[in-house]
Amino acid sequence: MNTLLYIKTPVVLAHPKAKPNAVPTLEGCRSRVPPYQPYRGGRRGKRHLNFCLATSSPPCNAPVKTANSDPTASRIMAAGDFQSGFQSDADEDFPPATSLHSSYSRQYQASRPLIESARNGWQSQARTSHRHSSSPSGDTELPKWTQMIQSIVSAPRFRRYALIYLAFIIFGWLGWRIVLSPRLQERNSLLNSLDPNSRTGSVGRFGANSMPQFNDLIQIQKLNPDLVPTELAGADAESNHKRRLVIVGDVHGCREELEQLLEKVKFNQKGGDHLIFVGDMINKGPDSIGVVDLARQYSASSVRGNHEDRILLHRREMARTKSLADSDDAKSSHHSSRELSERALARSLSDEQLQWLENCPVILDVGQIPNMGQVVVVHAGLVPEIALEKQDPVSVMTMRTMDLDTHVPSSKKKGTNWAKMFDKHQSVLYSALESTSDNPRAKTMTVVYGHDAHSSLSIRTFTKGLDSGCVKGGKLTALVIEDGGKQNIVQVSCRGYTKD
Repeated sequence: MNTLLYIKTPVVLAHPKAKPNAVPTLEGCRSRVPPYQPYRGGRRGKRHLNFCLATSSPPCNAPVKTANSDPTASRIMAAGDFQSGFQSDADEDFPPATSLHSSYSRQYQASRPLIESARNGWQSQARTSHRHSSSPSGDTELPKWTQMIQSIVSAPRFRRYALIYLAFIIFGWLGWRIVLSPRLQERNSLLNSLDPNSRTGSVGRFGANSMPQFNDLIQIQKLNPDLVPTELAGADAESNHKRRLVIVGDVHGCREELEQLLEKVKFNQKGGDHLIFVGDMINKGPDSIGVVDLARQYSASSVRGNHEDRILLHRREMARTKSLADSDDAKSSHHSSRELSERALARSLSDEQLQWLENCPVILDVGQIPNMGQVVVVHAGLVPEIALEKQDPVSVMTMRTMDLDTHVPSSKKKGTNWAKMFDKHQSVLYSALESTSDNPRAKTMTVVYGHDAHSSLSIRTFTKGLDSGCVKGGKLTALVIEDGGKQNIVQVSCRGYTKD
């Protein structure tokens, strides 16, 4: 029966022991014989093995001719020799490539499985070399515990775990040295500073003596209770509209950004919104007069900042020296460029605008707000443990840091931030009231302030810093307080008009 058999790799019926004139080759038909022969009859699934035996370059179907032999006998002899040679070689190592025919070497080596080339000689060599290296002649054998330690240290898993644990130790030490230790030291310093038992008799505290009186400014002013947010709307049957306080950081004459901010918070004065400024509405920016007019238009409240105070002092000094009408201050050589711009702004204010600025208090007592306690708005800060009536107005408008021992405030940037000390003081007070009061939060104080653009936006539990450097190209920030004490921060980007 004639059958066809598909083969993927051409089989070469040649043996290296065969005579040179009887070695078959595929060079003459390699380009004409496809790897698979089509199925052309016989039972399904049968294949026909097409042996292409050629001597040099005859046709692919030409018989193999050997010297003094029949073609059929030569073909049978070549096949028998190939099979016997293949079986004998399978039990031995691969013969050298130089002893084989070039065509046979390529086909024969590729046809054998790669697993037959694997040998275990390297294992015996490795054991022998390890024994020679670990136990040199003439050396005494190490103790067992030493060998155990060496085996553990040389284990890859041990080295991997050792590196991981070492990395954990290094990162833990750095975290303690850079983050945890400084914070713990600062916390202990603040607690020691606020402890009454730590005070010595020779060292007094700031604010313990009488405060100087200033007749040309308002120390404290209370906000109208009808403007203060209360409990959530709906809890009170008489409440038919929501109340919001929109407290804005340092504007510094940036009226355009202020209008964008009010538009972003959807400010609606008739709907129950009230606008509050933390001071420094004027100076440095391009339109200080416009900011004052906008504040008056919305019936806003504001505290006096250090820049408002400087402008008012310039205006008072020019009125005393009767130099308001003299607009050419450049001829005076004792004024700096900053003073010249401030005097020009003071001269451009109308009497109504001037009066509105003079009516701004140093401290604005907003009142009780749910979940915030007593809310107070100032420009720079407050000294803890000192009543509002005894706070130094100059320090309230200028402080940034505070001495831990004497609690003396300072306008310098280097030192302990007053807000950290105030926040810690209120936190300790809240913890002490938790066990004795039903509503300890109502007996604490929250301060909303500006002035410190160096610290930028700084929101803590009991202090809210809103100066985010608008006039320097930062952002203008608003703290929106709604009914129930809900708080939101809203910001708009600013162009930047000065670097000072």
